[in-house]
Amino acid sequence: MRMPGIKCFSDRFGWVWIALVLTLVAALSDTVGAAGREPWSPPAAPDGIPLPRSARLGGSLDKAPRPVNGENAAAGYATALGINEVLAGREAAGAARLAAVVSKAGPLADVAAYYAGLGFYLAGDAAGALNALTPLTAAPETSFLGRDGQYLALQSAARLGDHEKTLALAESWLTEAAAPLAPEVWLRAAVAAAALGQDRKAADFLRHLSLTWPASKAAAAGNALARALCAKGKDAACAFDPDTPANVLLRAEAMVEKRSPEAALTLLQGSHGFDAGQAARADYVRGKALYRQRKFRAATGMFAKAAAIDPDAPLAGWARYHEARCLWRSFDAEDIARMEALLRRVLAAPSRDDPLREVAARHLALVLAENGHFKEALDAAQQLKGLAVSPDLAAQGASLTAILRYVTGDMAGAVTDLEAFTARFPDDDWADGARFWRGKALAALDRPEEAAAAYLEAMSRRPNTYYGGKAAAALAGLGKAVPDVVASSVRRTPTCPGHADGFSQQAADDLDKARLLADSGLPSLAGMELDFASRAMPERADLAMANIAAAEEMGRRGTVLRTAWRTFGGCLLRGTAADLAPLRQALYPRAYDRLVVAALKGSDIDPDMVYSLIRQESFFDPKVVSGAGAVGLMQLMPATAKSVGKKLDLKVTRRQLFDPAVNIRLGVAFFRERVEKAGGLAAALAGYNAGQTRARLWTRHLGGLGQELFTELIPYTETRDYVRRITANAMMYRRLYGD
Repeated sequence: MRMPGIKCFSDRFGWVWIALVLTLVAALSDTVGAAGREPWSPPAAPDGIPLPRSARLGGSLDKAPRPVNGENAAAGYATALGINEVLAGREAAGAARLAAVVSKAGPLADVAAYYAGLGFYLAGDAAGALNALTPLTAAPETSFLGRDGQYLALQSAARLGDHEKTLALAESWLTEAAAPLAPEVWLRAAVAAAALGQDRKAADFLRHLSLTWPASKAAAAGNALARALCAKGKDAACAFDPDTPANVLLRAEAMVEKRSPEAALTLLQGSHGFDAGQAARADYVRGKALYRQRKFRAATGMFAKAAAIDPDAPLAGWARYHEARCLWRSFDAEDIARMEALLRRVLAAPSRDDPLREVAARHLALVLAENGHFKEALDAAQQLKGLAVSPDLAAQGASLTAILRYVTGDMAGAVTDLEAFTARFPDDDWADGARFWRGKALAALDRPEEAAAAYLEAMSRRPNTYYGGKAAAALAGLGKAVPDVVASSVRRTPTCPGHADGFSQQAADDLDKARLLADSGLPSLAGMELDFASRAMPERADLAMANIAAAEEMGRRGTVLRTAWRTFGGCLLRGTAADLAPLRQALYPRAYDRLVVAALKGSDIDPDMVYSLIRQESFFDPKVVSGAGAVGLMQLMPATAKSVGKKLDLKVTRRQLFDPAVNIRLGVAFFRERVEKAGGLAAALAGYNAGQTRARLWTRHLGGLGQELFTELIPYTETRDYVRRITANAMMYRRLYGD
């Protein structure tokens, strides 16, 4: 019945209106509820936490699990069906299916239990998840999903408010913390400890979280909890206050070290009650953050400001050193002169700060050498003698001194220093470099037999490295026979692919389990099982090769490299081409060979150098994009590609750089141009890494020394290692392919 004079809405419109009102009320309720949650509470949605990789495999599973033959076929098929349901968003149905099959899953019982727990957890059934995951948490080290199961179990316990269980699981998990999930676990451990009244332990957890992962969401929540504990007014509860001036500085420095300079600068806004010394340190940290952002001019000013607050303080010396590092990025003559003056001032200071004096002396020597002032560089390097510095820094200084002796023509002094280097640092990465250069110095002194012995020693230890290859070439240059394989006298025979492992029931079970997972349509889990097994038994060649094959098929190049070096590292350094043949395609592919050869037509550049360059830049992944924006196989910046394209009469878009044919054509053209202008491969490679302007400076002052000395005196450690690595990989290509 309608009331007279009142116009009513239609029934349909009325229901729509009511629905909108209810939706708004629900949204407001959710907002109020979310606002009422403490920052450190478990998120409202179960998937609001970071999830392990095993929980994010939906795109890499077969959409139609495959029935297979064999004793465990039915369990494998049912497990695969359940896992696909859980990862496709049908969590409750998948969890129920998996819970029913666990007792019959045989070797896949841990897999079924884990994904049942994941399904229950994502469906909001924390109690069901904890119950399903309990078998995994009892012995997490026995399953490739054990650690992930333990993580989900502690999250489930946290959602249930079971603080004792949460803390116990978190502390167990943290004995071997995995970085991506660790901040969340430290937070859960702190929350549980605080809820149990263990304030001192909670504060310790929060300090570690705040200073180790300072820019993470977990750290922000942990800092809020720390403030709440401090508000209680108890000393034990407030053992860590993130907002004291000292802790603000520590947090900011940690942010810079963890490559979060923006967060550090934001944190340091305002004075925070700093005293004069802390204010100087705050400016120093701001300078380091700006340097990370590549804002070198602004960083220079900030370091100068920090040094001016108390010119005689130890911090002022470090600020001057870092100011000099910023000025190194400039090509202005006044900046270069100021940089040198700052470094000399640091070295002339009366205070005895050996680490500072070491880095300043080494930096000064590199700058002087970079500009062709080799004798002055040697004088600077010699200031390193007698300093009580770390072994790494001492080795760097000793190697630079020895090379500069060689460059300045003091061959006898070079021989003495190089021999002393190998005696003092026998296991240093540059020890074979010292042996190689000692051979060069002895040859220059017309002592060919001693030179040959030095070359042979360098080659015999690690023939497949940069210095091993250089030593072999130098030995051949002396007219000496170069043995195909030289077994090291100081190292045991390396494990190579095909090594006879002997029978292991555990290894056989692991391989069978991986095959069952793969055959059931779960290749990603098969790969995870093999990776877990090969890490647990790194000496097993069979497990390593199976893991490498699975990782290669899935495009997981990092796993390929890590596994190869873990098990076959000695063989990669000292094995023959025949020893390494099974690894050749996985580690040193000649992918896109037709494109490379076509792009090099008319050039005398060895195609292996291009393969090595691509391997270093992208490991043959055409979809790679660097943090700086470089694209594709040869990591071309779009602006560079556009410039090269114009010369080839090609109009190129960024999207086209993901096409191997386009990327290789432009990348090789760019590299050929660099080689021609730089006058050598080493200089061209240095420019590819450090930029053409800097490489031109090095070429002007170092190019006349030859390719080998040019490489040794590249002042940027990253670029120097880059040139050596690509050159060594090109040698390996030739060695492995025999042409």
